[in-house]
Amino acid sequence: MTALSSALSVPFRVGSALRGARVFHPRGATFEGMAELESSWWPQQILRPTPVIARVSRGIGTPDGMPDVLGLAVRFASKTGPWDVLLASAYLPGRVTLVPARSWSSARYSTLMAYRTDSDPTPRWITAVPRGQHPSSTTSVQALEAPLEFSLLVGSARGPLEAAGRLTLSRRLPEKNSEQPSFDPTVHCPGFVDPWPGWLVETRRDAYRASRAGRGASLARPQHTVS
Repeated sequence: MTALSSALSVPFRVGSALRGARVFHPRGATFEGMAELESSWWPQQILRPTPVIARVSRGIGTPDGMPDVLGLAVRFASKTGPWDVLLASAYLPGRVTLVPARSWSSARYSTLMAYRTDSDPTPRWITAVPRGQHPSSTTSVQALEAPLEFSLLVGSARGPLEAAGRLTLSRRLPEKNSEQPSFDPTVHCPGFVDPWPGWLVETRRDAYRASRAGRGASLARPQHTVS
């Protein structure tokens, strides 16, 4: 652990302990669904189509009606284990500029980290855009109802976003905290993808570990199985 990542992990541990929940995105709704991956960019180890578990959440927990940084966490099934991809509301076509959204329908999501694959060494960000019916006047978690659909896109730092498939969340899961999966894009990251840049991976790994420790959570807690 570097001095920087160690220093940054402390407030995550303390904040999670005081809040009794995640420091960021403490309130959310978990869904089952499927992802139709329609781009050759996706690694071949990802199932086609791939079952997913996803969590849609509010980043800070501002009062309903106020803008908030919204989140979309997706766990893809692969032949070698889960792949957790975390996205947050951002300015598109930019990549990593976080932007608070006023409603679920207006949010545009992007990963903070880019990914490189065995077949494509160029760092590319994964983005998601709501399609169909999403609550248009609120960021209330209670307003989220299945099905929720998203268009998936990928793009490099300077290139255009390219269509990459569709994500459909078809069933909302129980909200008991003990049954909520802990998403971690640094632990649940198969060897066939390479998160970029490397320094951000280490910092995020320590922050997520500290947050789980602060609230007494574990990646080994019971999780839903996708079938």
